[in-house]
Amino acid sequence: MAEITDNPADPTLEAPAEKESVGGGIKALLPFARPARGTLLFSALIAVGSAVLGLVPYWVIYRCAIVLMETPDNISQLMTLALVALAAIIGRFVLSGVSTIIAHNAAFEIQYGIRIKLAEHMARLPLGFVNKKRSGELKKVMADDVERLELFLAHAVPDLVTALVTFFGLLGWMLWVDWRMALAVFGLVVPAFGMIAYAMRRAGHHMGEFKSTQGEMNAAIVELIRGMPVVKTFNRDADEVRSTEDVIRRYVTVVRDYSLEFLPFGTAFYVLLGANILLILPVGGWLWSTGSLNTADLLFFLIVGLGALGTLVTLLFLFANLSHISSGGKLVTEILEQSALASADTQNSLPTDTTISVNNVSFKYEDQWVLRNVSFEASPGTLTALVGPSGAGKSTLAALIGRFWDPQEGELQLGGIPLPQIHPDTLSQYVSMVLQETFLFDTSVLENLKVGKATATQAEIENAAQRAQIHDTICALPEGYETRIGEHGVRLSGGEQQRLTIARAILADTPVIVLDEATAFVDPENELALQQALSELVEGKTVIMIAHRLSTIAGADSILVVDAGEIVERGNHASLIEQAGLYRQMWDDFNAADAIALGGSR
Repeated sequence: MAEITDNPADPTLEAPAEKESVGGGIKALLPFARPARGTLLFSALIAVGSAVLGLVPYWVIYRCAIVLMETPDNISQLMTLALVALAAIIGRFVLSGVSTIIAHNAAFEIQYGIRIKLAEHMARLPLGFVNKKRSGELKKVMADDVERLELFLAHAVPDLVTALVTFFGLLGWMLWVDWRMALAVFGLVVPAFGMIAYAMRRAGHHMGEFKSTQGEMNAAIVELIRGMPVVKTFNRDADEVRSTEDVIRRYVTVVRDYSLEFLPFGTAFYVLLGANILLILPVGGWLWSTGSLNTADLLFFLIVGLGALGTLVTLLFLFANLSHISSGGKLVTEILEQSALASADTQNSLPTDTTISVNNVSFKYEDQWVLRNVSFEASPGTLTALVGPSGAGKSTLAALIGRFWDPQEGELQLGGIPLPQIHPDTLSQYVSMVLQETFLFDTSVLENLKVGKATATQAEIENAAQRAQIHDTICALPEGYETRIGEHGVRLSGGEQQRLTIARAILADTPVIVLDEATAFVDPENELALQQALSELVEGKTVIMIAHRLSTIAGADSILVVDAGEIVERGNHASLIEQAGLYRQMWDDFNAADAIALGGSR
């Protein structure tokens, strides 16, 4: 049977390889902008003012053309127009800066809210969701994709509003001056956008695969870096680097395929936007020669018309980024839409005592059953040990008690109250866990211990460390309790990391404690002292302990022997030895293995 770390990937949670579109992108991003829509609207209004001022220099050019045609020696009027253009340019950039700052502040608030929401939601998801995701994939969503959302929201509002106002302002103005020349200026816009729309639609089906392979590449690189000690130890440099290289090559292939499909028609878009002179010049020359277009208007269209389509390039990049960024928004939404564990948000029943009751519990990972009809009760002040072969389901059972998952069948209770009816914050005040795989944050020893109790005093922290036999080790560190211990506690040995997590549990002082191989890495000289500390810790509490070192649980009040997901034997050490079943066999094997001296004489 699979243990807690063997949860297979859930294919329903993979990034969908679907075709991205601008409409779908807008729909995916709107929910993230909703909390700051008032601020973003204010930014948009200021951006409108900036865009209007941006049109003033075009008007100045038009007026200068008229002045030069009618009164070429009117220098004072030309200087006045120049000052108007200068004032408009300064005002435009001032308003643009203000709009951008407001949009950035709103986007930062949205970014902060999304990350907090993601973190809080993931804390309430079944552990299997986190276990199945490689750390690089989650990092990409929480860091990279959310960062792109912020960049888009911060720039999209002022840039999009400015581009749209400028484009439609120039279009309306040119239509007012001469509708025939306006058609010449904008005549190639429709086919140009037809080309870019087709290019995006043609290459858009790669976007889902792009996001997926990008996540795989990030995860592979993070995994290679974290696993470098193992890679070096077993001389697997070439193999592991080649494996990572294969993932990178797949990512490059997807990007290349996208680019090759986009490039021909995307290039046609730029060519058409820059080719409007081919319409402006002949149409304008013909109208001027026939006397239906004056010289000033012709100069206006020749000068302004050539740059009038530049704003469309801005719109292009915004739409291209929109379809790209929206897939990241969909991944964020996908996590937020994952079903959390049932929560007692509207009610918070308090346990009457600390009795753990497991009633006919069955649990499976997808289609693989790990536990079958498990039932037992652990009373306050007792130590209940779970033993059995590797993969029997012991760690999964411990995780259910900590409510990392909910069982598909049966029920777990604390003090007569089903776990789903106890608010997660309340449950954490009753149950603490010391897992076989310790996790320490890349911060100081003090901060790692305060995870157990944020308000703990220095005296309480040192007392917990002394009881866990780690205080002297901490004091010997360069900065004592303020020493930064590195990612995953790499500056500490395995036994020291284990004792630090035990000190954290002692500090939490919850009435229910789950120990999953808590003494696995304890060195021989500290084993007795640590056992004494654990004995003191469990006094008056409900303790569930998983152990492969059977000597540590020989004095347990109740020993449950788990095999193939079922409890096959139960009793205390003496009674189980007399039964001469699986526990007796494990005990004999343990003593025989303990007597073997590796590398000794035979």
